[in-house]
Amino acid sequence: MSVFEREVVVRFEHCDAAGLMFYPRLFALVNEMVEDWFAAMEHSFACLHVDQRKGVPTVEFEAEFLRPIRMGERLVQSLRVLHIGHASCRLLHEAQIGGDLAARFEQTLVYVDLNTIKSEEWPLDLRATMTRYEEQL
Repeated sequence: MSVFEREVVVRFEHCDAAGLMFYPRLFALVNEMVEDWFAAMEHSFACLHVDQRKGVPTVEFEAEFLRPIRMGERLVQSLRVLHIGHASCRLLHEAQIGGDLAARFEQTLVYVDLNTIKSEEWPLDLRATMTRYEEQL
């Protein structure tokens, strides 16, 4: 199993007046992470959404905030696939500061046709690439 990771410097734009990351910004970073992951799998959001008229909306989201995240810290985000279904997948996102877990998210995406907003089966090539990130129990 592979883990998709990236590092983000917590900036002024991410924080509230106390210098702590404002929690909605974490949701935005999770969305950026998903977009980066799809690009790394050679299915950029531009190609997926604009050219192919397909999308991956979030249908379920669970969040757990475990410690404050401060301006200037380096946030390491990781993404793993917990489960791949016929037209959906469940992702585990973790955000760490210096090896300490700061936030954890579980997110369910569904592959849809943007014209009908109906779910469709994952394309075989995309599904095969996604399985590389699937957690083996």
